[in-house]
Amino acid sequence: MGQPMDFFDREARAQKQTRRLIWLFGLAVLAVLIVNNLLIGALVCCFSHPVLAHDPPWYPINFLATALYLFGEALGDPGHFFKLVFHWQPMLWISLGTLISIAAGSYYKIRELSDGGSVVAEFLGGRRIESGTTDSDEQRLRNVVEEMAIASGTSVPEIYVLDNERGINSFAAGHTRDDVAIGVTRGGLKLLTRDELQGVIAHEFSHILNGDTRLNMQLIGLAHGLFWPTLLGRLLIYGDTEAPALDNAFLVEVDQIRLLPTAPLGFLFILLGFVSLPFVRLIKSAICRQREWLADSAAVQFTRNPAGIEGALKKIGGLFKHGRLDSPHAEVASHLYFSNSNYDPWFGFLATHPPLPRRISAIDPAFDGSFPKVKMLAPNQFERDQAFEQVVAKTMAVEGSLPESVLALAGGATAEHLKQVSLMRLGLPAEVKLALRTPAGAETVIYSLLLSDDDSLRGKQMQLLQANLEPDILAQTSTMAPQIGALGDRYKLILAEFAVPALRENDLGEHRAFHQNMQQLIESDGSIDLFEYTLMKMVARQLRSHFDGPETGNTVYGKVSDVLPECALLLSALAHIGEEDEPEMRAAFAKGAAFLDAPGCPIQFLPRSEWDLSKVDSALSRLSRCPDAVKRNVLLACGKTVVADGRVSEREAELLRAIADSLDCPMPPFVEAIRGEELAKTA
Repeated sequence: MGQPMDFFDREARAQKQTRRLIWLFGLAVLAVLIVNNLLIGALVCCFSHPVLAHDPPWYPINFLATALYLFGEALGDPGHFFKLVFHWQPMLWISLGTLISIAAGSYYKIRELSDGGSVVAEFLGGRRIESGTTDSDEQRLRNVVEEMAIASGTSVPEIYVLDNERGINSFAAGHTRDDVAIGVTRGGLKLLTRDELQGVIAHEFSHILNGDTRLNMQLIGLAHGLFWPTLLGRLLIYGDTEAPALDNAFLVEVDQIRLLPTAPLGFLFILLGFVSLPFVRLIKSAICRQREWLADSAAVQFTRNPAGIEGALKKIGGLFKHGRLDSPHAEVASHLYFSNSNYDPWFGFLATHPPLPRRISAIDPAFDGSFPKVKMLAPNQFERDQAFEQVVAKTMAVEGSLPESVLALAGGATAEHLKQVSLMRLGLPAEVKLALRTPAGAETVIYSLLLSDDDSLRGKQMQLLQANLEPDILAQTSTMAPQIGALGDRYKLILAEFAVPALRENDLGEHRAFHQNMQQLIESDGSIDLFEYTLMKMVARQLRSHFDGPETGNTVYGKVSDVLPECALLLSALAHIGEEDEPEMRAAFAKGAAFLDAPGCPIQFLPRSEWDLSKVDSALSRLSRCPDAVKRNVLLACGKTVVADGRVSEREAELLRAIADSLDCPMPPFVEAIRGEELAKTA
């Protein structure tokens, strides 16, 4: 079973891709410097060395004659041509100006995108879908995204719809897995079935799990440094960065298109931006095309429904607009999308995505190359699906019960995980489903999860809530708690993850008040339960990325031996959770400790009196700053400790998943039993 290692291997490959991106960007900058010097040098030569000397150099015929003369020299005598065009002093200033403009453009965009994927979504014209949306199509999208997130063990991302885009497309963007945003065009939202939408979202989650979104964010910033002259040129020509849409041009009367007095300067900037466009496309093609193949394949594996993503690709091919976007920033972010966001380039090697027929044929070898005709959405018209609930119920109704054993796979998701998330969502009480759609309701769900089973302690917790909550929220918590308690341990982390999207809609003051209430509930008995702690930490970490920005610090501790005390504390805590007698605790601890990659380094079991939750918190914070190889080793050592007695309870399994979340290692839910020999094979 090599899946846990696959996640960390993918992380390592993503880092290699980042280094490759830097090299490619450097080569592109060098190429742009050469072309800019050539272009500007030729323009200066046309004005300063007229062939028809008796006429002023700015005469059009004189300019054209000189340009033709230089072209002939370039073909016949390149050496003489370069002597005419290149002079070291102008070259120095041109190169310096180009480098400064590229650096400034890249720095500006990288800083602008530092707050995460939601910035990209709004930059592209997206509107965030609220958790309490009453639109059936938007709720369907929320359900699909949330189910996929929980099935893959990642945070539920922010969800956006691009209302003004009638093509079928989607994207995922973010620096980390906690600040990711997923966006879907209105065409995709309205024209795709649930299965097709699920295939598209599974494709995007493959990018999230593979670390592609982080690379894509870096690529946006670097590409903007090369492409910004085009946006400035449009602003100088039309007064707007958006160019007229080609497919709607026949609706625009000629006298409505007005050029500004600065248009000549704008055309010069357009030309400079056009020079860099092929190099930007080459970088994107070199980085992205292979990842699109892998994401398509992963989508089929996640859903076990090839017809879903295949149907989406066919609809894109059959739609007049395909996946094209009208956003003026579509080109800068073209590598983010599910399919090409612009017209296909003349040269196929410049495309950011593989051709649609080849992508479909890879999924269905029997594909004959024909696409179904898909009717375009009317501009600014939203359709409604009145039979949504019946369609979902029919789609998700399956026979059978939850499997007895599902192995936790770090960094991956399976169709079984996705099916179980969907079934569990459908099995939630109606009141709980409704509560998860609003911030106040989501708070009551979290409070209910943290209420103790002990009557006296629960009374003390309710007194705390009575002092801090509005009466209606307190009443809703009292009503909700018995229903949530009856669901069992396996639902606790799932419900917490379902609650996070709605909790992001709080303002900063409401968020802080909620966090304080949550902490008081956990500490009310003077002894925080490890499971409650990890639940709180997971919720707090995912919300922190939204309210305080993503944590993008570098790794600090390079080897397991650097964090051995933290490993000892964590394994000791897990041994206490899984065993009752101290000899059994020590035996479980020893199995996990032997798995750590720290030969010859002493590590000792800690009795319960020598650790508390604040020390666990500190240990996890340090471990989260380790490189991926160390995180993998620690996580598998935790698994070895948990399965030391040959069985894994629901509480232990979900606790292990919460620890993995603290280490930023996505792990699917529903772990009821993990065989020791299976974990050993991943070593």
